[in-house]
Amino acid sequence: MAHTFRFFLPAGGAVASGERVELAADDAHRLHKVLRLEAGEPVEVADGAGRVFTATVETAKRGTLILGEELAAQPGLAPIRVLLAQSGPRADDAVEKLVELGVAEIGPLLAAGRRREARTDRWERIAAGAAAQAKLARIPTIIAPVGYAEALAGGAIVCSHEEHDTPLEAALAAVGRPVTLLIGPEAGFSAAELAEARVASCPIVALGTTVLRTETAAIVAAALVRARLAAEPG
Repeated sequence: MAHTFRFFLPAGGAVASGERVELAADDAHRLHKVLRLEAGEPVEVADGAGRVFTATVETAKRGTLILGEELAAQPGLAPIRVLLAQSGPRADDAVEKLVELGVAEIGPLLAAGRRREARTDRWERIAAGAAAQAKLARIPTIIAPVGYAEALAGGAIVCSHEEHDTPLEAALAAVGRPVTLLIGPEAGFSAAELAEARVASCPIVALGTTVLRTETAAIVAAALVRARLAAEPG
């Protein structure tokens, strides 16, 4: 069966089967110039609130579609928030893959070793594209920067290759939901930050025996937690 591409509608406005809708300019360009879809070809359209419809291209150049039937209930996002103390291209790569994994929220972590401000507007664009590629029903939320002390609240797990106190399975059993994964800068969390996590009774875990780059650590941590949460009863 041929792959059916999915697009997200611009925010705002209710949609229903049989309606004519128009994609945002960037998505219309992608449909027409990049994917080279033509009138009459099938696509899928998500309204961003969890509903997904079949659709047919009416006018490719304008990105005009006719909505078909609403698809069955779509899988939700995983109750995982990932906070990254990294910026630049590597953080962009992490955001893209985290969205593909279906985490619910991603945001910058204001840790001591952070070297520059995150472009959350860029992360939002990356998230939208990755969500469409992964055929999610919702685009994960890109949140505002979070201070390190604030991030240590309930549900937080610090990922560190320098020191660790708790196996990941035990950490997940100890914290609430959603799970918040704290990923440090390239140099890792400072000794003071790790001590602060212990004072806050926040578990510190390792992700294996090798030292991972920050973007790799974010992806591995999210994938491991997502798999374990999916296996939980109920």
